[in-house]
Amino acid sequence: MSNEQQETRRAKALKTSGEQRGSVAFHTLGCKVNQFDTGGLMAKFRERGYEIVGFDQPAAIYVINTCTVTQTAEQKARQLIRKVKREHPEAMVVVTGCYAQTNPEAVAALPEADLVVGVAGRGNLVDLIEQKISVESKNQVLPWGNCAQFEVFTPENTEKTRAFLKIEDGCRSFCSYCKIPFARGPVRSLPPLQVKDEIKRLLRSGFKELVLVGIHLGEYGTDLGRDLASLLAEIAHEGEDWGEEWRLRLGSLEPTDFSPALIEILFSSRLFCNHLHIPLQSGSSGVLSRMNRKYTPEDYAGLVSMLRQGIPDLSLTTDLMVGFPGETEEEFTETLHFIQAVSFSRIHIFPYSRREGTKAAQMKEQLPRKLKEERVRQAEKVAEKLARDYREKLLGKTVEVLIEEVEAGRYGEGFSREYVRVKVEGDWRPNTLVAAKVTSSVGEPLTGIAI
Repeated sequence: MSNEQQETRRAKALKTSGEQRGSVAFHTLGCKVNQFDTGGLMAKFRERGYEIVGFDQPAAIYVINTCTVTQTAEQKARQLIRKVKREHPEAMVVVTGCYAQTNPEAVAALPEADLVVGVAGRGNLVDLIEQKISVESKNQVLPWGNCAQFEVFTPENTEKTRAFLKIEDGCRSFCSYCKIPFARGPVRSLPPLQVKDEIKRLLRSGFKELVLVGIHLGEYGTDLGRDLASLLAEIAHEGEDWGEEWRLRLGSLEPTDFSPALIEILFSSRLFCNHLHIPLQSGSSGVLSRMNRKYTPEDYAGLVSMLRQGIPDLSLTTDLMVGFPGETEEEFTETLHFIQAVSFSRIHIFPYSRREGTKAAQMKEQLPRKLKEERVRQAEKVAEKLARDYREKLLGKTVEVLIEEVEAGRYGEGFSREYVRVKVEGDWRPNTLVAAKVTSSVGEPLTGIAI
């Protein structure tokens, strides 16, 4: 790209009309944490006078927040980068997120990418865009050693029912198949006082459900000499004075995160939703060992049994990876039997994806794609039945539904504490908590009547 073209693009991005600068569009690939981060970036751009527009609209700048969990996620990112530049050749295409952090050279090699900024230090993204970016300097990815601090984002939440709050970032687990520790860096936590202040701010804004999320949420506080259990205990104790009728949902927690103190606080407070997402990944001890998951199927089953004793009608969701290197038919069958025995309410199933730079990528006996896809189909059949069985258990029970969508005069629909969608008959306003008796469990959403 010539210097003249660069200046034209930069001038368009910074074009001023009164206080309004250029327009920016965002697209997010990946997890809830990535979505939270995108919201934080949007807020930073708006503060600097930029107009936020939809990704399908013309814009001066397109920001793509990428994911690196699977090869498919990276492929989607590359396709999107090319598509945007093809449709908007004069726009600046900015690539950030986990794929940019772990493979900066590969992303920067794409001629359609104008600026590459990883996860580390992307709080300065607006400044980087407003600098004169040359071809040689478009790779602005920083190593984690230079900026291993918790980056505080305050997203603009357009919804007024459920808000996500990232309180932790980074991971030190190093599962053998995963690149996330390299993408997100070391564990960093939002200090407890700031967590509580942000919760109070969100409640004042009108939210009725808050979801605490992190890359490894259970590691919260280990960099501060604190832990998740003590934070939740403070929130449960003080939260009664912060607002009426609100509830707290926890993001994904690893099986190894459940200390006695954490279990005790989950048992003792009504504030927490009776839904937990605890990744399993495999029901075979051999596969778990090769994954470096640090627990056995027996450990997992024992934890679930304990949790169900103290949390009435616990809704347990999980992640399951099939087709890990060397997974035998016997090991896969063990997994199918295990998920049936534990009886999950919902399972996210995905095939193993070979990630360069991980230990699993070097393992022998990489399974063929067709075999992995077949095992996904088999596992999904079991998961579908388990989901139906769980929904049937809710028939006739009373659940608390947070109304999010309404059809005036007919019904309101939203998630229950169990993280099941329920349609409640009647004329409702959004952001209302409703006690409803489930009258039909056929499919989702379930149907209920207010009581």
